[in-house]
Amino acid sequence: MAEPHVIAALKERRARVSGQILALEARIGQHRADLLHLDATLRLFDAAIEPDAILPKRPAPRNDWFGHGECLRLAYSVLRGAPEPVPTGDIVRRLMAIKGQPVDDRATMTLMRQTIFNSLDRAKNTVERVPGAGRELCWRLRD
Repeated sequence: MAEPHVIAALKERRARVSGQILALEARIGQHRADLLHLDATLRLFDAAIEPDAILPKRPAPRNDWFGHGECLRLAYSVLRGAPEPVPTGDIVRRLMAIKGQPVDDRATMTLMRQTIFNSLDRAKNTVERVPGAGRELCWRLRD
């Protein structure tokens, strides 16, 4: 006979997953209705259009570490106080500490490094790359 607390925990987990599925199905239904309305509106403006020929765009994956624009704002705060260009690794370690991530977790560090690099790389008007020692890339704020 299974332990009662195990059965209770599994029932609770199943109820939660089942509820999530119902919520997602409701969202899918709403998105399908929105798509039908968009197709009808497109046909009002162009009767010959084939909405199914419009390729879908995948949503950009998000991470749970940073809110919208937060990564770049935190990186700016690191760069503002630096008297010289800051290596990417130093920025990564500082932001991981700020966000409470373990610095010894190599997988998280690799993913966060890519996130931070992408944020800094997109900010070409305000941040510039500077060659560092060895292969390390450094960053500084533009004047």
